[in-house]
Amino acid sequence: MAAELIEIGDACMFAHGAYISDADWHGIYDRSEPVGKTKPIILKDNVWIGDSAIICKGVTIGENSIIGAGAVVTKNIPANVVAAGNPAKVVKNLDQGDFISRKDFYKNPVKLGKDFDNLDKFNLRDNTFIGWLKSIFAPSKDN
Repeated sequence: MAAELIEIGDACMFAHGAYISDADWHGIYDRSEPVGKTKPIILKDNVWIGDSAIICKGVTIGENSIIGAGAVVTKNIPANVVAAGNPAKVVKNLDQGDFISRKDFYKNPVKLGKDFDNLDKFNLRDNTFIGWLKSIFAPSKDN
């Protein structure tokens, strides 16, 4: 929810229910004030926001950092850490080695498509037409 500015870097990931807002959306005392005070939010590259996390106005989250599920981030989070809790605090430092981001994962879509096809073939290798017919006309009690 951006009233003015939420800046999202490359290859960031957001889990279900993540909430990010750069504003109060109304004044504290004058609730007819349409947006209230705003402060920009900046998410650097390769940030991962966990399920139902809340990122409050004025926060910067450093590159490669992870925000745990349900965390409430009220202050800046440095790069290469895991932060969790309410209010969110750094709970783990991450090795600053090579991170593989979603951007890296999708950089060769042809290879990725072939890899997914091979994975499907592997997972479905025991499926047969006869087996499918049996599942329709004579399902086992285990299904």
